[in-house]
Amino acid sequence: MGVADLILILSLVGVQLGWALVKTPSLGRSNTLDPVQMCREIKFVDASRRTATRESVLRDLCEAGIPHVELDDKLKQFAVFNLHRDGFEDVAKWHSGDAQNVIDDPYWVVNDVEQLADTKYHWYSHGLPMWPLPHQAMANSTGKTLLPKKKKEGDWPNYGMATPVYFAAKAWRNQAWSAEEFFQQQKKKSVFKSHKDFHKLAKEIVEQVNGQQVESYSDWPFLRYSLLPMVKSMMQRNKGLCPDEIYIYTRVTPCHPTESRQLTCVQAALEARNLLTQAGCRTTDVIVGYTQEYNNNAL
Repeated sequence: MGVADLILILSLVGVQLGWALVKTPSLGRSNTLDPVQMCREIKFVDASRRTATRESVLRDLCEAGIPHVELDDKLKQFAVFNLHRDGFEDVAKWHSGDAQNVIDDPYWVVNDVEQLADTKYHWYSHGLPMWPLPHQAMANSTGKTLLPKKKKEGDWPNYGMATPVYFAAKAWRNQAWSAEEFFQQQKKKSVFKSHKDFHKLAKEIVEQVNGQQVESYSDWPFLRYSLLPMVKSMMQRNKGLCPDEIYIYTRVTPCHPTESRQLTCVQAALEARNLLTQAGCRTTDVIVGYTQEYNNNAL
C-alpha cells in the first residue's frame, strides 16, 4: 500500500468520524409524522375565507412546524402563525429579526423538556412551549460608534409557534413546582431579557391552565404576549405598511367538544383582530386553518 493510498484511507476515516461526532436531529415523536400526508387537506375555520393562495400558505406553515414539535397519542395540538406581507404571495416568508432563527434549526423543538436538578421533575426547556418568547434577549443597540450607543427596539420575527401547556404524568408531578424550580435554577444563566418578568408571566400562565381543555385555543398566550411587538417590528421594516394577513395554523381544530364551537373556534381570530387594531392594522386579514377535527384520536 502506497503513501497516497494510506492518506486516502485516513481521510475517509476522518470524514466518517467527523460525521459521527456531529449532532443529528433528535428522533422525536414528531418525526414519525409525514408532513406531506398530514398537511395535504387544509380546512378553514371560516370557509368563506378559503382561496388557493391562502390554502398554500397554511400548508407551508403546517409543513414547517412539524419538525419543531413533539407529539404522541396525548400531545396532539400545536400552532404556527405567520405575518404575511403580500396577499398575492402563495408561500410563507420567514423572518427571524434579532431572535434565534428557529425555523431553520433542525434541533430546536418548541415543547422540548428537560429534567430538573433537584426534584428530577421535568419542565419546558424554553420556559414555556411558545416562541417568540416575551422578555427574551434581543438586540437593543446599534453597532459600535464613537457616539453613545443609540437604543432601538428589538426586531421581532414575523412568525411563531406554540403548543399548549400540557399536564403531563408522573415525571412532572406538579406543574407549578416544576416551573418554579426551572426558573430558580436558570437565575445565573438566564437567556431572557428580563428573567424576573418572564418568571412571573410563566407562573401566571400555569395557574390559568385548564387541565381538561388544554388543546382549546380559546385564549393562547402566544398571541397575547408576542403578536403586538411582532406587528410593530414588521411595520418598521416595511415603512409603516401593515401585513396583508396573519395566518394561524393549528393541527387540530381550535375547539373543545364541551365548548360552544361558534365561540372557541373563532377566539384566536378575535384575539388577533383586537391586537392588530391596537397596532393600527385594521385592514389585516386574519386567516385560521387546521388539518384535523378535534377528537380523542386526532393523531
